[in-house]
Amino acid sequence: MKTYAFELSGEHGTLPKEEALALLELYSSGFREIRSPLQCLIVEAEGLDPRALGKRLAMTHRIIEVLAICEARSESLSDAAGRIELPQKRYRIRARRINDAALGTDEAEREVGRSLFRRGFKADLENPEVELRAIITGGEVILGLEIARTDRSSFEARRPHLKPFFHPGVLMPRMARALVNLSKVREKERLLDPFAGTGGILVEACLIGIKGVGVEVQPRLARGALCNIECLDCSIISGDAKRLPFKDVSLDAAVLDTPYGRSARIEAESKELLLAESLSELHRVLRQERRMVIVADRPIDSDVKDAGFEILQWHTDRVHRSLTRQIFVCRKVG
Repeated sequence: MKTYAFELSGEHGTLPKEEALALLELYSSGFREIRSPLQCLIVEAEGLDPRALGKRLAMTHRIIEVLAICEARSESLSDAAGRIELPQKRYRIRARRINDAALGTDEAEREVGRSLFRRGFKADLENPEVELRAIITGGEVILGLEIARTDRSSFEARRPHLKPFFHPGVLMPRMARALVNLSKVREKERLLDPFAGTGGILVEACLIGIKGVGVEVQPRLARGALCNIECLDCSIISGDAKRLPFKDVSLDAAVLDTPYGRSARIEAESKELLLAESLSELHRVLRQERRMVIVADRPIDSDVKDAGFEILQWHTDRVHRSLTRQIFVCRKVG
């Protein structure tokens, strides 16, 4: 097994690690979590496809193949850099310091550079053949070869207000992609969003080779969502989440952001009835043991369990003072 480190983003306390672990199950033949220092996940894995994994990740900056782990001291890093095995190629070293870690980025880059220079390696800051990465977190430095990088700028280009059709109160693309990844849906499988809205979750699913299907009760939103998913392997059905137009156990995953907030319109006698009947339908159409990821504005653990789902993870996401999202990762068991 090789050792890998995921350089996690700091935008959420728990989701980045769980997203990486979910995808490790899909893109490796086996793995073992070693530990998770601040904003980092270290694993041993076999048969990992880092490039495919990197294309899916939303809340990881980089994946590195670990060459050395040492104390966050100049002497220790210099010694580690003097012993690592590297190809005779031009390199560039870049470091990232997490919060108030003991060693600065400039100092870390200098120490690695000096050590490699003494060994005869050549640096090239403009066109390197090899990217070295040092993650400085807590009291240690994780040094390795960068083997995958997330294109985070593409998520910025898909921000909701930049899409052809916009409606307030929707998930940001990075969050939507992370939720899709938490569902552990594979390429070419079918993912359902029964509250499709403007299609943001479906867009993120389709961009990574998943067949998205959405249901939206409001005709105006359904028409707008069609503009956002144009040219993608995706479909929007004008319908009701309480009466899904699908056969029993016919879908591989579900990701949904339930209606809440001022911009949401409830097409039911109450939010409680809408949730209960929608969960019942989701349990009917989802394949056994497959995952549903559901977002709400309040704890709904009892509703989820009553519908026949097992809660695997429960995350919170504070949006602003009056809204903290509740994110449940569930599995159909009943």
